[in-house]
Amino acid sequence: MERKALKEDNWATYFAKIRGVCPWSYQAHMNNNIMFVDYSETSHNTWAMLFGSTKHEAFVYKCTGKTVDWLNTQCDELNEQYANSEWLWSHPEEGGDSTPIPVLIQQNKAQLEQLREKIGYEQE
Repeated sequence: MERKALKEDNWATYFAKIRGVCPWSYQAHMNNNIMFVDYSETSHNTWAMLFGSTKHEAFVYKCTGKTVDWLNTQCDELNEQYANSEWLWSHPEEGGDSTPIPVLIQQNKAQLEQLREKIGYEQE
């Protein structure tokens, strides 16, 4: 079954759905603390560098047409390049709580670790 891409105003539905695995994302979205950026080869580094100077808890880079392998490789490279950020990815082919479109997610590493400690989250 193919999922349809969410419109900007339907991300609240997605974040509400994943509260079990990411309990802070819904509230962050509702408080306008998640910025959505169309991924571009030429501008993503600019956005990534600006992240730390914004009030946003996450940047979600919409990577239309990108594969799981591409996202995984990018994520590894970005985690090495930006020490203060944690980069995650999601792709609809992964099923479960995955986003309906391919995305890279940039979050503040220290803040994310604190949130995980608060809820007793153990990373694999």
